[in-house]
Amino acid sequence: MSSDTTAPKGITALVYRDALGTDFSNRGISSRVMEVTVIGEDIDPVFEATEERPAVRLVKNEHFHRETVIHAQPVTPQGEPVPWYMFGGTFIFSSDSRFRRAAGHYGAVPLHDRRE
Repeated sequence: MSSDTTAPKGITALVYRDALGTDFSNRGISSRVMEVTVIGEDIDPVFEATEERPAVRLVKNEHFHRETVIHAQPVTPQGEPVPWYMFGGTFIFSSDSRFRRAAGHYGAVPLHDRRE
């Protein structure tokens, strides 16, 4: 019997917060890490997600017949209900061209990691 416990793989992105270092995430992942691992169908799996670099996924929505990335949120372990996340004041960004290709633009993406 095979028990696949491998961590998801993706590319790394930095977490950007305000200059004062204020945490509005209500103890979300951005309150304890400086980097995340962005995973998803448009991301080449390179780096394994770790506790120091937890996995996030890009959430897309269709607007005017065009799919756009609206935010990123933490990946919930399989079998667990997906909590409702909201914006906690931080963004993620990577200069890696694969991040720009997956996000559909060159710029930071809001990180929704706040739960109440």
